[in-house]
Amino acid sequence: MAKFFNPVRLLFGQKVLNNLPQIVQSCGGSKVLLLTGFQSLKKSGYLAEILVLLKDSDVTVFSQIPSNPDVADIAEIKQETDSLPYDLVLAVGGGSVIDAGKALVALRGVEIESPEDIRNVIREKRYGAMDCPLIAVPTTAGTGSEVTSWATVWDREAEAKYSIEDAALYPRAAIVAPELTVNLNGYMTAASALDALSHATEAYWSRNTNEIVRMYATKAINCITKNLDMLLDNLGDINLRTKVANGSLFAGLAFSNTKTTACHSISYPLTLKYGLNHGVAVSMTLGKMLAMNEDSLIEKEQFFAAFGVSSAEEVEVFIQRIYKKAGILARLRHHGASRTELAGIADKSFTPGRMDNNPVDLSKQDILRLLEDIY
Repeated sequence: MAKFFNPVRLLFGQKVLNNLPQIVQSCGGSKVLLLTGFQSLKKSGYLAEILVLLKDSDVTVFSQIPSNPDVADIAEIKQETDSLPYDLVLAVGGGSVIDAGKALVALRGVEIESPEDIRNVIREKRYGAMDCPLIAVPTTAGTGSEVTSWATVWDREAEAKYSIEDAALYPRAAIVAPELTVNLNGYMTAASALDALSHATEAYWSRNTNEIVRMYATKAINCITKNLDMLLDNLGDINLRTKVANGSLFAGLAFSNTKTTACHSISYPLTLKYGLNHGVAVSMTLGKMLAMNEDSLIEKEQFFAAFGVSSAEEVEVFIQRIYKKAGILARLRHHGASRTELAGIADKSFTPGRMDNNPVDLSKQDILRLLEDIY
């Protein structure tokens, strides 16, 4: 028997942002804390548009969410927003902004004075009531955070990655408007889409997979691989943006019920140590991990048909073609890694709940060989 659960109210398509006032009202919010990144939403003109849409609400804008926020960032954001009157969080941005919104919801009412307090709360799962509704509006097509119940928090000092996870952290609603991604450059368009492709692929082969998950995963893979190449040649094409955003949403739904596997587990130390973009870090190992997991695939022909190929090698060729077109550096050494560091990276690649969700058991030597292949 296949089971699937996702309570997020979804609005998808061009111009669905116009429904924001009704969504805010339906969530019971009258005092809105609007979270964004530093400048991109303002430069795109969408911040002004959102404020016009919410003219009848009491909106406070907090536009200081950094990329890949770590425990120090979250502690600072928490302290700076504690005094603000809000009863609804509206996170408009990429995965970092949406994850920061989830972290604020989880930590609301919890006394935080330092990064160490954040570490302790996450370790002990000592969260607040988590009763503040969250609305997620992604501005990238890749994160999937708008339909998941967890948030990533980094810890650069400890070289660790944490996950805040609770069913209460599913956003109350997600508004996926593809036009919000039109201003992304080729690099970010590709990196975000490859993150989504990894979500879908890992959900498909996950130990927690089922028929419903694989349905969403194959739809996601097909949407992304059929359209990403063309989108990189036509970044302003809203129809191609819509198709890739659709793929990202399907991927988010797929892995919302499975979590990720080895590719994500290996990516965390790569991002922490070398600052690799998350989508780049996960996709670097995707093709080679597929070759390692291939014999465990359920309905292998269906899987490769979604990619439009017949082998793991052809999937790797696709990824490398996207890298080249988007100007993404394809080897670890291009990102500052030295060969002597690879064993240490392999040691840190075994994230519980991710590596043990891979369909094939992998040893440190397996990971080290893979890292040497992409060095």
